[in-house]
Amino acid sequence: MDKWIYELIVEKIPPFSLLKGDYVTIFQLLLMLLVGISISIIYSLPPRSLIMGSLTILVVAIWSRLTLTIAPTLRSFRPSLSEIENDIIERYKNLMFNPRHPELFVGLGIFIFVTIYLYYFNPFLLGYYLQHKPIVIAFALILIWDVAYRAGIGLWVYILCFIRSVKLYKASKRRKGLEHTLLNDLKAMERMDRRGVAYGLTAFLLFPVLSPDKYLTFFVIVYPIFLSSLSLLSISLIRKVPWLPPDIAELLEKAKFAYVGHEGDLFPHITPVVQVFDGRNVYFVTSKASKKFKFIKRNNRIAVLIDERDPKDFFGNKAVLIVGKAKYYDLHNFLPNIFKLIKVRNLFMQKYKQYISAYSKRKEELPVAWRLTPMLKRIPIEIQPERVIYWRGVRRIKIGL
Repeated sequence: MDKWIYELIVEKIPPFSLLKGDYVTIFQLLLMLLVGISISIIYSLPPRSLIMGSLTILVVAIWSRLTLTIAPTLRSFRPSLSEIENDIIERYKNLMFNPRHPELFVGLGIFIFVTIYLYYFNPFLLGYYLQHKPIVIAFALILIWDVAYRAGIGLWVYILCFIRSVKLYKASKRRKGLEHTLLNDLKAMERMDRRGVAYGLTAFLLFPVLSPDKYLTFFVIVYPIFLSSLSLLSISLIRKVPWLPPDIAELLEKAKFAYVGHEGDLFPHITPVVQVFDGRNVYFVTSKASKKFKFIKRNNRIAVLIDERDPKDFFGNKAVLIVGKAKYYDLHNFLPNIFKLIKVRNLFMQKYKQYISAYSKRKEELPVAWRLTPMLKRIPIEIQPERVIYWRGVRRIKIGL
């Protein structure tokens, strides 16, 4: 698989090739700042030139770091267990790392546009910052190219990310049987899209640099808004792509009861619970006074078994075991997760409407631990899966994550 031009520079050209990770970006930042400060002193540039030049170099450094984290994530995706979705992901990777380097041409287009505009249509900024001095202008052109190339990478990557999310979401609705895309790959796609939001917002740092020119200011506002909005839309779509195959998702959605197991103290602790599935994780509710909650606070590794039994046909039985980490939500993390918790509450209300209504009416008759006082006495628990096993009839199937 091919690599982006910037990756090849970092890997092949000293001193960048001698450094790793954050050190490459830090070295690049310090080197460009050193050259910029030296030029500023030698040619007696005004303080605004040094300040705004340093801000531009900071943008280049942040984008460089994001670029070096995006590429390995892209290459890490594994084959999907859905032929259609796998084809989408493979085409997406091939477009990202096209040997013709389309991201380079996007950046080149931005560079040519900005350069022509500054030289022929509005040379005001050249005089305002660079005093029309050739060496200073040459360094500025290198800086403009660095910004343009990375801006091009941002556009190319996150337009493709959005298209990928749209296609995967549509394809997931046509799954059959045990077809699915791996959970950790879906999470990696979501992390990439979050970096897209950061990539876009970083461009706002160029606002004070270009603010003396109203047209360039317009572009430096539109670019981050477009990129961040596109990435947020992509996140919302990729979160709707189920990571479990239709067979298991249907079982989780239909099953009324589950069994939660914990290692306990002297012996394993197993209790029945009601559960809902939001397409990504399983949730149940427990009392803050329960043993189950005390165990989870001490050690959050738990197992949940959900099954469907047919006493007339043992070969028609189904069950799924999810082993993972329990994350509980109470007042300390309620606000940051309010939209998720509202969705979970609505799922419980829809699935157990009659049950919740009866509990509410007979609240005073119930033990304290059973009273439905959300977030205060009873709190939602989310299961973040690490291992999934599915039984269908006599078949035992391990579901990849």
